[in-house]
Amino acid sequence: MVRVIQLCSIALFALLLLSSSQVSEQAATFIQPLVRLTRAVDAEQEEKCTDNTACGWAVYKPFTRSIENYMRNTCSCPEPTKCIRTDDDLSISAFVYRCRKTDSETTS
Repeated sequence: MVRVIQLCSIALFALLLLSSSQVSEQAATFIQPLVRLTRAVDAEQEEKCTDNTACGWAVYKPFTRSIENYMRNTCSCPEPTKCIRTDDDLSISAFVYRCRKTDSETTS
């Protein structure tokens, strides 16, 4: 918890510096992961994904559709649902995953 508070302090200080002066894109790129890290590690505020909110995206190569990486959303699926591929968003070349009950759970 102390580590999270330290990271938050560093991130806030860096944001204040960034907002008051013009800084290179490299510095902003360095600061952004710190801000995202502090938000992601706060388990006390874990929110649940709704039915229409994507719980993840599998980004693929447009022509071969081979998956390059998978990105999870900051929310998680509530019980008894699981993060399952539901759509193919051609505009962003990614398979979209949403919280759904699996077939074995819906038929029993």
